[in-house]
Amino acid sequence: MNVVLVVGERPEQASVLAERLGVLGLEAIPSAREWKLAVRCLTTHKVSLILLDVDKNRGSRRFFDLVREVTDTPIIARGSVSSTDDAIWYLDNGAADYIPRTTPPTVLAAKIKSFLRSVQRETSDGFIRLGDLLIDLDHYSVTRAGDPIALTPIEFRLLRVLAENAGKACSHQLLLDRVWGEDFLDCSHYLRLYIGYLRQKLEEDPRRPKIVVTEWGYGYRLLAPMPSGAKALPRAALRIATSG
Repeated sequence: MNVVLVVGERPEQASVLAERLGVLGLEAIPSAREWKLAVRCLTTHKVSLILLDVDKNRGSRRFFDLVREVTDTPIIARGSVSSTDDAIWYLDNGAADYIPRTTPPTVLAAKIKSFLRSVQRETSDGFIRLGDLLIDLDHYSVTRAGDPIALTPIEFRLLRVLAENAGKACSHQLLLDRVWGEDFLDCSHYLRLYIGYLRQKLEEDPRRPKIVVTEWGYGYRLLAPMPSGAKALPRAALRIATSG
């Protein structure tokens, strides 16, 4: 079972949230935002995700950087709904997501489950398997549930970058740099155009995307396609609206 490490500024805050997530079907263990304690939790438990409570204190960012140095475990930052600067900083520095602290526990649990499902991909022998989506990196081919999907070279590169970061929000700048190169960082219209092409080929309803989803004002995120007939977990409507 996936274990979520809940890191709060104070131990009682982390304990309350971990208990609530436990009631909602997640195995969650609490930790105060104290370096040695957090590392001990990471080494004694098989942690799949870190939920980190953050604030405007510089210690939050320093703690985040220290955790990133010792583990590649995905980190979701949980902070103020009005702090767009914090949201951008954490996402740009490797956070898998930034979730407002006001998000109800039921929605938070659903988002965590959705994220964990999305990152449970298999990568081996030149393949990335994400849900029923199979990406052959050596032969530049893609299938979904066994059916081939014809992609252009640019579409394939874009899908590959999104798949390599499955479940994580990828910024416009990251995608433009990795797919087109640093000379195209101002060409966001290219990105919007090709995201539209991918949705036409991957989504059941491109107008209501469930696989290539928009992170408003920031970029895009690839979620694992649900098997045919399955019901997706609800996605939170709360998003940090940023410019750019």
